[in-house]
Amino acid sequence: MKSLSVAIVVLLFAPGAAMAGAPCAPPDITGLYTGTAGTPGGANADLTLNLYCDAGHISAQIFTSMGDFDVKTVTVEDRHVSVDFDTGASLGTLTATRNDDLLAGNFVLAGDSGTIALRRTGDALGADAMKPNLDLTPAQWHADLQFLAGELPRRHANAFFFISKNAFEAEVGALDKRIDTANADEIFVGLQQIVKSIGDGHTGVGTPPPDRRVMPIEIARIGDDFRIAAVGPGLDAALGARLLKVGEMPVADAWKRVLTLTSQAELMALRQEDALVYLSRGYALHGLDIVPDRNHVVYTLRDDSGRVFTQDVQGLAPGQTVDMKSGYSDAALRFQKKDAPFWCKALPEDKAVYCGWRSYQNLAENAKAMFALIDRTHSQKLIIDMRDNGGGDNTIGYAELIKPIEGRADLNRKGRLFVLIGPLTFSAAMNNAAQFADETNAILAGETIGERPNSYQEPRQFRLPNSHLVIRASTLYYEFRKHGENAVRPNKEIIPTWDDVKAGRDPVMDWVLAQKAE
Repeated sequence: MKSLSVAIVVLLFAPGAAMAGAPCAPPDITGLYTGTAGTPGGANADLTLNLYCDAGHISAQIFTSMGDFDVKTVTVEDRHVSVDFDTGASLGTLTATRNDDLLAGNFVLAGDSGTIALRRTGDALGADAMKPNLDLTPAQWHADLQFLAGELPRRHANAFFFISKNAFEAEVGALDKRIDTANADEIFVGLQQIVKSIGDGHTGVGTPPPDRRVMPIEIARIGDDFRIAAVGPGLDAALGARLLKVGEMPVADAWKRVLTLTSQAELMALRQEDALVYLSRGYALHGLDIVPDRNHVVYTLRDDSGRVFTQDVQGLAPGQTVDMKSGYSDAALRFQKKDAPFWCKALPEDKAVYCGWRSYQNLAENAKAMFALIDRTHSQKLIIDMRDNGGGDNTIGYAELIKPIEGRADLNRKGRLFVLIGPLTFSAAMNNAAQFADETNAILAGETIGERPNSYQEPRQFRLPNSHLVIRASTLYYEFRKHGENAVRPNKEIIPTWDDVKAGRDPVMDWVLAQKAE
C-alpha cells in the first residue's frame, strides 16, 4: 500500500497521545476543532484537533480519517498554536492561527507542506474521551451498529465486491437482534465479523478491545497440526505439543469459528495466519462461545511421545507482558534482528548477501548500504527475505530496491536474485514482491502470499460514536497482476515441517543457497 502523498499521509495519521505544552492562559485557544487538511495536489483528509488544558498546560490530540499519531509538544502564543508530531517515520510541525471560531494554517513534513482549515465545533474533550469503551448500554450498542452499517458501505471503495448488500444487511440484522442479551465480547466479535465480511485485508476493526486477555502462548499450524510454538513462564511442558482442544471444543471446530474473524475474500494463507492469533485471545474465544471464561483457557495437548495432557493458561491483564520462550531457533537468519527494518549479512562461503526486509523505515539509506556490501564482497547471489514484511509504501520499495536491482546485470539474473515470501508478506510488501516477480529475474521461494495482488487497499478510518472503536475501510483498488491468477505464488514452494523448526533449519534458505547461477 502506498500513501496519497508523503506529507498528507504522515501528518494526518497523527494520533491521540498528547504531551503538556504552553501554560493554559488567556486568550483561551482550547476547544475541539474539525475540518480538513490537504496538499497542493488536492488530496484532502478529515482532521480533528483537540486542544485541551491538562494540569495547567495546553495539550493536543489529532484524529483523522487516515489514522492517529503521537503529538510531542504544543506551543501557544496569543492566537497562534504550533504542534510538533511524530509519524513513526519522521517528525513534522503543524502551525495555525485562530480567528474567531476558525483555525487555519499549514503543516510541514520532510520537505513537503500543506494547509489546514478547521472550525471550533465544541469544548475540548478530556484526554481519555476517545479511548475505546465496551461498557455500553444496549441502546448505545444498537446506535453504534447502525452507524457502522451506514458508514462502512459509504466509505469503502466497493463494499459489496465480495459480500452482497442483502447478505451484509442480514448480518447486521442478526447482530442487532442479539445485542440486548449479548455480552461485550460477543458484540465486539459480531462487529468484527461484519466488518471482515467485506472481504479485503485492509478493511477491519482498527482497535482491539481495551482488555484482549492475551494468553501467553503462540500457536502455529504446521501441515495439518496445530502446534504450541511459544510459551510464557511456567508453560514449558506445552512447547511443541499438538493442540487437540480449546476448552471443551475440538480444535477443528474452534478453527472454523476463529476463521470468521478474518478477511473473507483473501487467500486462506493470510486468513490462517490471522486466525491463529485468535486461538490465544480470551475476548475472541469467549465472544465466539468457544470458552465460558475470557480470563483463562484450558488447552488439551499431545506431546510427541503421545502423552495427552491439559494446560490451564491464565490470560495477561492489560499492559502486562512476559518473556516468551520460542520453539523457533534464532540460528536461522530469518529470526535474527527482529527489530531491524532492513539488515544485511554477507555469507562468504556461499558468495551471497542475505537481507532481512521487515519494514520500510530508512529504506533509501539501507538500500545503499546493501549495494555497497554486495560490491565490497563481490557477492554473486542476493537473497531478500520478505516473509515477515507487513508493508509500508510500495513506491519507496520500487524506487530504492526493485528498479536499481532491475538495472544491475550482475544481480538481475536467474539464480542470482532470490526473494523469499510467505503468508505474512502483506500490503506494500505483497505489491513489491509481485513487482519483483513481474519485472526482474528474481526467483520467488517460500509460501504463497496471503493477500491478493489485485485488491482494495489504502484504508481510511472512522470512529463509532459510543464505543469509539476505529473502523478502517479500503478506499482504492490496486491491480498488480494484469494477467493470470490473482495471487503471488513462489516459483519454488517450500513448507517447513516441525522437524525443521525443532532442528533450527530454514529449508527455504537451504534450497536457495544450493542453487547455482545461470
